[in-house]
Amino acid sequence: MNMNDTVQTEILTLEDLQQQKAEALEELRAQQQIMADTARNLFAPIAPAADKGTAIMRAFNTGMAVFDGVMLGVKLMRKVRKIFRR
Repeated sequence: MNMNDTVQTEILTLEDLQQQKAEALEELRAQQQIMADTARNLFAPIAPAADKGTAIMRAFNTGMAVFDGVMLGVKLMRKVRKIFRR
C-alpha cells in the first residue's frame, strides 16, 4: 500500500454523534413499540365463540394440540432413554 493512497474519513462532530444517537434511540423505541403490540396481540385472550359449532371446533383443536404435545413428549422421552441405555 502506498502512503499516498490514504482513505479520506469523514470528520464527525459531537453534534453529529448526538444526532445519530437520538435517531437510533427513536428507531429503537419504535421497534420496541411494534414488538410490544405484537406480543399483546399474540397473547390476548381469544374472543368468545359466536355459536356452538365454533365452540366445539375450538375445544377439539385445543384437545388435539394437547394430545399432540403429550405424544411428542412421550416419543422424546423414549428416544432419550434409549440413548442412555447403550
